[in-house]
Amino acid sequence: MQMDYESAAEAPPLTRRTLVGLMDLAAYAMGAPTAVLCLDGAGSISVAACLGIPDDRAEALAPDLAALSDRLDASGLLVGPLPLGGSPAAGLQVLAGAAVAGPGGEKLGNLWLCGPAGKSDPDRRQTESLRRIAGLIGTEIAEQVAMDGRLAAARAEAERATRAKSRFLSAANHDLRQPYQAIHLFLHLLQTKLSDPGQQSLVTRIQEAVQSGETLLTSLLELSTLDAGTVRPAVGRVSVGETLERMIREFEAPALAKGLRLRYVPCTATVVTDTVLLERMLKHLIGNAVRFTTRGSILIGCRRRGGRLRIEVWDTGPGIPEDRQAAVFEEFVQIAGVGPRDRGRGLGLGLAIVERTARLLGHGIEVRSIVGKGSVFALSMRIAKDVAEQPVPDRISVLVLGDDPVQVTALRVMLESWNCSVATVAAPETGAVSPDLVIAELRPEGGGSGLEAVDAVRRRSGRSVPGVLISGEGGAERVKLLGGADISVLLRPFGPDHLKNVLEAALMRPVGPR
Repeated sequence: MQMDYESAAEAPPLTRRTLVGLMDLAAYAMGAPTAVLCLDGAGSISVAACLGIPDDRAEALAPDLAALSDRLDASGLLVGPLPLGGSPAAGLQVLAGAAVAGPGGEKLGNLWLCGPAGKSDPDRRQTESLRRIAGLIGTEIAEQVAMDGRLAAARAEAERATRAKSRFLSAANHDLRQPYQAIHLFLHLLQTKLSDPGQQSLVTRIQEAVQSGETLLTSLLELSTLDAGTVRPAVGRVSVGETLERMIREFEAPALAKGLRLRYVPCTATVVTDTVLLERMLKHLIGNAVRFTTRGSILIGCRRRGGRLRIEVWDTGPGIPEDRQAAVFEEFVQIAGVGPRDRGRGLGLGLAIVERTARLLGHGIEVRSIVGKGSVFALSMRIAKDVAEQPVPDRISVLVLGDDPVQVTALRVMLESWNCSVATVAAPETGAVSPDLVIAELRPEGGGSGLEAVDAVRRRSGRSVPGVLISGEGGAERVKLLGGADISVLLRPFGPDHLKNVLEAALMRPVGPR
């Protein structure tokens, strides 16, 4: 059996606790103060695999224990006492040893019970207990290795599916857009050759239908790209004032064409975000405000709240009923009007794109509205000056909060492959004092939402530790639970690249090899 780790120190946390517990039980049954587990069959010893012995003495035991491996009898048992040499190990003797084998009989290592020189020989009852405990250890190790294999296979399949989806999206972005480009050109040429007003009107209607289809395709591809996890944010310091000025120049003409007043309050703040993704979110928010507002004005401004900045888009449109405000972040949702979908009022995808982009970047997204008076959508993000300039450590420390052993193990294995230092706990009170990042499960049905767990870690550490929530909930549920929280969200199922992109956006630094 090929093992993914060579010692109990490298075994997953659940297995390590189980192994140490079984070793403690063996030492108690034998009346021996020291239990040593060698998992690679070559006598190497890790500190975590030894009970009741100092580090220096543990290393000195390795050569003697390796030599004793050949003296196990046919049943995989050795009965002492046998003295151990070496100055640090002097005064110790092996009372008994048992081979650790998997369910198929494959050799995994040895379990040794050591005690002070002069201790009496173990009896048959004790050695039989030792043999049974060694069998339990072998079963535990084999089950964990099998689980690691299943996780590796599932991870490989998820990576394959992600690559296939990425190839499709890449092809769709190119191949499906080309026909629309050709149709636009042909319709323009056709319109220049027609003089009959009825025919001109027909071509105009065809152009509108083609434009609607192209807009739908673009939005679907944008949303699919976010869901596939292929968006890799380039997070940095972004000037809010420059971004808002570009947005005003782009939407001023459409607003004036509808008789609306578009204005903004200048802002000098610098925030931590991705400039391209921020502009994309603001285009959807301001575009919706212009589209849905028939009279009055649209105002864009910023508010500072602690170390965060809120970019707010106010309109005097029809407003959204309170019980439907969270639902506007779902796909293909239109609130206003009754009857057939009004294509002129949007496709119902813009706010879903905004919400998922904001969660990818760890930004907050909120909506407040009064029917008949208007709405305000707000994006909240960190102010750049409040991001401390600190030396980048060699390793990223990650605290994974969860009680699902399969998910926790999968995350731990993946993060450790990226050279992250990982601690896995069931409750935030037992975790590291101040990790670089926290990953938790979003659970709205009892037991806390996961956001409370991240907040608890932040309170204990005294700083805004970046947090990532894993969720399978829809857009409306996420908005209700998280509101304007400074948190990133991973939607299940997600692949390694998606996980890495979210971590890099939260930490503003590369994670692992590409």
